[in-house]
Amino acid sequence: MSIPTTLNIGNASWTQGEDNESGLEIRIPNIVPANARPRDLSVEIKDSTVLCISHASVRLLQWRLHAPVNSEVEWRVDNSVVVVDLEKKVPTVWSCLLDLPLSDDDPLLTPLDEINRMFTQYFPMLPPILDADSEPMAAEQEISENMKNEPQESEEKKADDDDIEKLLQEAADEIVADKKDQTETYTAFVKAELENYKREEEEVKKKRAELEAQSSDSSDPVFAQVAKDQVKILDRILFLHNECRKLRSQPTSLENFIQCTKLDLQKARVNIGELSESESEEYKTDEERSLSSAELIKLGLKFLDDKDVKACLHYLRLAAIHHQNEQGTMLLYNIYSQLESPRGASLLLYRALDDKNPSATANQKLGELYDKGERHFLPLFPAALYFFQRAAKLGSVSAMLSLAQLWLRGCTDSTLASEAEINSQKDVSKYHAWLEKAIDRGCGSAYFVKGCMHIEGEHGVKKSYEKAKYYLNAASAAQPELSKRAVQIPGMLEKLRKEEEEASATKAPQTNLNRIAKNTEEDDVLQVTPSVARLSMLEKTAPSEAAGVPIRRTKKSFGGSANRKVFWEKTCVVGAAVYAVYSLAFPFRVAILPFVYSILGTIVEVIPWLANPNPDTFSF
Repeated sequence: MSIPTTLNIGNASWTQGEDNESGLEIRIPNIVPANARPRDLSVEIKDSTVLCISHASVRLLQWRLHAPVNSEVEWRVDNSVVVVDLEKKVPTVWSCLLDLPLSDDDPLLTPLDEINRMFTQYFPMLPPILDADSEPMAAEQEISENMKNEPQESEEKKADDDDIEKLLQEAADEIVADKKDQTETYTAFVKAELENYKREEEEVKKKRAELEAQSSDSSDPVFAQVAKDQVKILDRILFLHNECRKLRSQPTSLENFIQCTKLDLQKARVNIGELSESESEEYKTDEERSLSSAELIKLGLKFLDDKDVKACLHYLRLAAIHHQNEQGTMLLYNIYSQLESPRGASLLLYRALDDKNPSATANQKLGELYDKGERHFLPLFPAALYFFQRAAKLGSVSAMLSLAQLWLRGCTDSTLASEAEINSQKDVSKYHAWLEKAIDRGCGSAYFVKGCMHIEGEHGVKKSYEKAKYYLNAASAAQPELSKRAVQIPGMLEKLRKEEEEASATKAPQTNLNRIAKNTEEDDVLQVTPSVARLSMLEKTAPSEAAGVPIRRTKKSFGGSANRKVFWEKTCVVGAAVYAVYSLAFPFRVAILPFVYSILGTIVEVIPWLANPNPDTFSF
């Protein structure tokens, strides 16, 4: 049986509930073959995530869903639309319907050579190391030479031709101004980084000299041993510092940048006493070794609720390091960030770079850090682009939306790039392309963004009430919380509908005027008909009141029959209503019957003659 290739969700729609609701409905149109009977279809779930629809021996559809579902399937066919009802195994809100990775050769992905070129622009190479005294001076000389060369080039261009002096002068001034801004940014970045390297090295050497003097003090052996251990740590920090500085003097590339980031994180870990190159955690008991990653996460969260951070970190580290659990890695990064420890950032970086067991969540998080700019992660456009693309290739719709925003802005969320660099980096076509990639996977957020674009008419999209309503309805069905958050959207949609109606109303009178003018022209044309034909037309014409001939109306024409019909309709409705009330009140009548008898008994006791069976025998 051949398996059809899934490219997108097509015209299918899907609906899910809010938090803690496991129901899921998928509506797939135009899939049932012509003249096929619904009972000949086969709908099943394989491997908890694969939805298969077949007819006879032909596989019509095979989708890998976003998360596991139960194997029990309820389905039906409504007007050639296959409706599938599923139950999620974990009642969480899905970000999309399909788990559809990208191919490595997708034309929308930015190639590695282009990313390396971006790194040379956004992460400039530092001058080579000479010595401690001459390094800053050499850097300043190199930068000043670059600044001097460009005005000379502009002067040579100005002297080439005197006939078009003004145009060439204006163009040259603009180019020189842009280059001067970029050069100033480059100069400031390089000087700041060189100053940081120099200051860090001086501080480490100064602290090392103090500890070395303390380690030679024989009066307190314990204190001297502690000082010796700290000297070893400072030697390791100084070694990593020099290695990182050497790498920064080499041509900039993605590989060079990642290696520098690893050295920087390792240096920060050594500073808190972690001398190993990577994070590790050992099992304490065989019982811990037998636990699954989900059980380890559960225990870690339990200890976190009990304020036992040490035990919490132990179980979360076991889940993240030994089981490569994504949730454990993200929890560790958040906890270590609050503790101002670099260990969480190190775990996140190595998890994102793991190609044997790739993680879309870790790559997405790392891309966000390079986009916003956090500790240990500079806000760099090529770095954010690289990690977002790694997550998008694994099928993450969040990464696709982040890539769309990245290309729309032309820069990271916080940036030092100039206006010219930002404008040159913007690409609206890639913005729409990445948005469509998310829509192809049934992403509710992408539907919402597309609908808002059609409301506002932004980014080259025309205003359209019909399209905006379609996408917003799809968004509210796929992710119901979106409609609750954006309470102003219905008002904006209604405003757009009124604008389109007013625009169509202004066009309609013009059309009517043209039609009236055409009819007037036709009436002005003289029409000649035979006399016999005119007489026959007059005879067939009904007499009018204006001609003085009374028009006879029957009795029915005054509405007598209509009044009788209304009367009998009202009578039937009232009768049916009274009978319905009488029938529905039967339990009530039965319930109040004892109370009625008790009241009658009281009355009989007050008036004795009412209870006398022989009314003729009584006395006053």
